[in-house]
Amino acid sequence: MPKAVSTQPFHALAASLAAGGFSAQSQRLEGVLNGVWTTSTELIGELGVAVLAIRKECKPLNAEQKALVKQCLREVRKVWPGFGMFSWLSFPIHFLAGGRAASRTKDQP
Repeated sequence: MPKAVSTQPFHALAASLAAGGFSAQSQRLEGVLNGVWTTSTELIGELGVAVLAIRKECKPLNAEQKALVKQCLREVRKVWPGFGMFSWLSFPIHFLAGGRAASRTKDQP
């Protein structure tokens, strides 16, 4: 049986971000939490994307906010194992395209 996912850490992170001056990111997270989603899996994935963006955009996060980000990602990984584990990697486009993008010229489609 899958583990239940709690939205409490996401609400706590949004409140902490708002109090810490990251109001745009807080509102974005609240928007995802209050949105209408087709499935709960879709909701959790969108929450994960928002948390990864917060981790990247909000510098510096205090210790409480960092702990909440980790807690949120733990919740996301209950549904999406490994989610965000390699989000810090930036792959060159030719790597993702199987090497084809690097060999194309400007006139080729």
